[in-house]
Amino acid sequence: MRLVTPPFIALLAIAAAITTSKGTVEIVFPPYLASYGQPLTAIGIVTSLLAVAQLASRVPVGLAYRPERATRQFAAALVVFGASSIGYALSEGNTLVILAVTVVHGFAWGTSGTLGLALAIDVTRGRHAGVSMAWYTAAISLGYALGSILGGWAADAIGLPATMGVSAVLPLVAAAGLALLPRVQGAPLPAERGSGLRGILAAGARLDGRVWLAFTTVLFINLIWDSLDTFFVLFAPTVGIPLAAVGLLRALKSGAGLAIRLTGALVLRFTDHRRVTLAGILIAAASMVALPLSTALPVLVAIFVALGLARGIVRATSAATIAELRAEGRDVGLASGVYNAGLDIGSIAGPTVGGVLATAVGIPQMFQLVGLLGLVVWLAVALSSGPTRRAAGLAR
Repeated sequence: MRLVTPPFIALLAIAAAITTSKGTVEIVFPPYLASYGQPLTAIGIVTSLLAVAQLASRVPVGLAYRPERATRQFAAALVVFGASSIGYALSEGNTLVILAVTVVHGFAWGTSGTLGLALAIDVTRGRHAGVSMAWYTAAISLGYALGSILGGWAADAIGLPATMGVSAVLPLVAAAGLALLPRVQGAPLPAERGSGLRGILAAGARLDGRVWLAFTTVLFINLIWDSLDTFFVLFAPTVGIPLAAVGLLRALKSGAGLAIRLTGALVLRFTDHRRVTLAGILIAAASMVALPLSTALPVLVAIFVALGLARGIVRATSAATIAELRAEGRDVGLASGVYNAGLDIGSIAGPTVGGVLATAVGIPQMFQLVGLLGLVVWLAVALSSGPTRRAAGLAR
């Protein structure tokens, strides 16, 4: 089966389009709230609510995923996502309206991400897992980068509420485009789905261990990323690193991540994505341990670039772990939900866990502990079975 098919190309375009919209909202959201006089505490709470609503959608939507009606499910989620962006534009600062819209917006975005990954895997049937997921995650990364640029420009040009409203255009167009995709063929081995909480727990217990490996992988990577982004800017001035250098380091880290995602398809065409996962995890952990050991800018540049490259490539290879299940004929709806939940939990836990550890032992030691403890947990999951050892690159 060819990888570059019209349906897959369409899904890449849709992924880039909707993450451009999401990236626009993310950069505008805090100043949008501040423009209506919301205090900093409220801005933090509402932003956290967005992440929690997103996380809450993942597993239920994964269970509800059906390949034969996935395009309709995805289109409906994108319409709700776009409509909620328009809701922000029309809220006029009403706190209750903003809270309600935020819950809907977060849930719709979480739904879109879960369905989008599962659909992309089903369209490719899990073939060429490393390469296909490199392309897919590259499209996501490109969309976020474009959204940050366009969001800032639009906010200056037309104002914050209008920018929120205009961001709805891309998901609404993407929803219309989904109607043009052909019917998606489901996995030969459909998942057993129960109902209610008991059904969710039973389905989770039946999941392949490799799903939990992928979950742990992205949780670890996002835990590192978000704890570093939150606390390095506080640590740097205490050791004589100016904020201008912090900005440069963060830009290099993000640029390295985007570059490896855009070139990842070529890298993974000639390498085993499982071994690349192992290398990426080890590099990320080692970089966090080495981070507080030097304040020399060239050393920090090397560490931040290494972290960006590791996260960028592991994001693709971990998704490839999920895609391989589809190549074996398994349903990937719930697997996509669990995998995406790992991303959300890592992002939510990064600042929290980092803050608790930094309070207890100091920021430099926190960086090292996050890297080491995260690696220990990842290895425990990776070594838990034969399939997870092979998927983690620890066995053939």
